[in-house]
Amino acid sequence: MDKKTFSQFLKFAVIGVLNTLVDWVSFFLLRLIPFFAVFEVAAKGLSFWISATNSFVWNSLWTFREEFTKGMEESKSKAAKGSAYYIKFMLVSCVGFLLNMGVFKACRLYLFSEDSFWMRLFSLALASFVVIVWNFSANKWWTYKNKK
Repeated sequence: MDKKTFSQFLKFAVIGVLNTLVDWVSFFLLRLIPFFAVFEVAAKGLSFWISATNSFVWNSLWTFREEFTKGMEESKSKAAKGSAYYIKFMLVSCVGFLLNMGVFKACRLYLFSEDSFWMRLFSLALASFVVIVWNFSANKWWTYKNKK
């Protein structure tokens, strides 16, 4: 991994950690609204969307700023290009969400089925690791990739 990619990965990871906080705070604040207190899954869906949008903004402005800025400058329609970046980022995030759930479930069913705190924690950590590698790679080489 070259120096630029490593630096971007570290920035991506920092945003990911902070974004987890955004997700959790959003979820618990939404739960204060009666509708979301009853429909908790809807609160989780909305908190995911809020955190993914937050992640898009910060990764566009910090992690992949050079690629994002260049893509926007080269575009005839800034709104269309910005929307394309956002849609791609959200698709990557949704695949990452499904991958996270799948890896966690597979770990719990096949690798670490013992019902202990440490096995759940390891399953969560492994799922998070797989997803951060997926999300970073897909965003670097697809979402923010510009034509040369």
